[in-house]
Amino acid sequence: MLKEADFECVKCEKLSVDCEKTQDCCCKACFRSDDTNILKTLESQELEYLVDEKQQISYKPGETIIKQNTSSTYVICIRKGLAKVYVEGIKGKNLIVRLISNLDFVTGGDLFNGNIQNFTISAITPVTCCLINASKLSQLFSENNRFAVALLRHHTKQNNALLNKLVVLTQKYMPGRVADTLLYLKNDVFKTNPFTVPLTRQDMADMSNMTKESLVRILQQFKSSGLIKTQGNTIEILDESSLQEISKNG
Repeated sequence: MLKEADFECVKCEKLSVDCEKTQDCCCKACFRSDDTNILKTLESQELEYLVDEKQQISYKPGETIIKQNTSSTYVICIRKGLAKVYVEGIKGKNLIVRLISNLDFVTGGDLFNGNIQNFTISAITPVTCCLINASKLSQLFSENNRFAVALLRHHTKQNNALLNKLVVLTQKYMPGRVADTLLYLKNDVFKTNPFTVPLTRQDMADMSNMTKESLVRILQQFKSSGLIKTQGNTIEILDESSLQEISKNG
């Protein structure tokens, strides 16, 4: 089994510090080292089998990585960049369910659903990602019990997040939904304050399930109340406890 101390790359036999510069490299260091890394349960030869013949592709902002309702035979590891995962609704209405960034591993429900994608993923910033053959993931699922449990937990966590998102969008008023979006961007996506958002106001509205005009109006209300400060695409949360109260009370 690969040691956490060196994370030696399987394909390119370089240390993880060189992975960023290497096009033909994929190893445990390319994935999160915390408990969200489902690949840490794999033996070195299993990991080598998984990443063999992987494809690394770069996307420009706005380009589609995965298209909803199409068949796909791979899963995605984001190596660099920011992308949005969204459901395409009727009359051109989109609902962004989450943002994905460096080292996120996205399997979706397609592994157990005939390889049909349930959502669209598109690049917000320049994105580099690895495309890994989904059939290899399925093969390891049937052969490695620890990996199977980790993968099922990963899916369960994603499904729970979607259910929570559904509750938020259907049971909270608009100020609560905007507060949730701002807290999510600060604490889960950018993890800094202030933060610069490479999203359009329409994207932020799609995250909050409202029109762009409603989002802009509520942001202005938050700004006037001293909860946030904005300058262009940079947002600073000035009173997080109050935003959390707005989020809690809906």
